[in-house]
Amino acid sequence: MVTTLPEQLLAQAEHQVQVWPATEASLRRAVSTAYYALFHLLIRSAVFAWAHAEQRAQLARMFDHRRMKEASVIILKQIKMKNSEPATLDEVVRMRLWIVAEAFVELQELRHRADYDLAAPFDQLTAAASVALAGEAFKAWVEIKDEPLSQRYLYSLLFKERS
Repeated sequence: MVTTLPEQLLAQAEHQVQVWPATEASLRRAVSTAYYALFHLLIRSAVFAWAHAEQRAQLARMFDHRRMKEASVIILKQIKMKNSEPATLDEVVRMRLWIVAEAFVELQELRHRADYDLAAPFDQLTAAASVALAGEAFKAWVEIKDEPLSQRYLYSLLFKERS
């Protein structure tokens, strides 16, 4: 049963991409909805870790799309650098976080195309791949959301870390 907003958005994106005959509007909407599913999944994870329940809605509104993309690009670079080292116990966590961060970046770019580049046609394959990418990111996130590296990633989505 789909219970949370992110899960509902992902289910809606999956439905939109399966509508036949597919219209360009439904395919664009599926891509955009897939991005927002992942966007809200990450925000929900961060917000529900916040101890003060009465402040969660206000905190959720503080997340910025650009900052979240920048943080995702940074974590991808950090993971890539660490993958050149010998394998460690947290290799699985890094691989799963790579899936999430890379999906966030890619889905945000696709959402911009779907929502703003009306000259570029959207096909069913692109839309279905976008929705599948969001689904893979959901699965990966569920496995690692409580890991220290994942929690640092959530923090970085909202706050710029000092070097």
